[in-house]
Amino acid sequence: MKSPYMERATEMIKNAIGKKIALLEHSRQHTRKNLEKFENKYNITSEKFIDEWAAEDLEGKDMEYVEWAGEYHCLISIDEDLKVLNSLEYVVT
Repeated sequence: MKSPYMERATEMIKNAIGKKIALLEHSRQHTRKNLEKFENKYNITSEKFIDEWAAEDLEGKDMEYVEWAGEYHCLISIDEDLKVLNSLEYVVT
């Protein structure tokens, strides 16, 4: 990135990324709570559910399976995004 206002631009980018990180962390907490409801109901981890279970194993069948799997994959995506954003280093030249 190049700008005659590099210091200001860098601060603006830092602030935007900080806000995105905060939003992702909030989303992660919400998603984690949703996963815990399923994990407590069936007394298994989400990882085990994804690896070993099918819709037929759940009371809510397909709908519950899709919801749980969706929350799980959402958490993975959030974690990956947070990992990338938290790894950034800011260098002003």
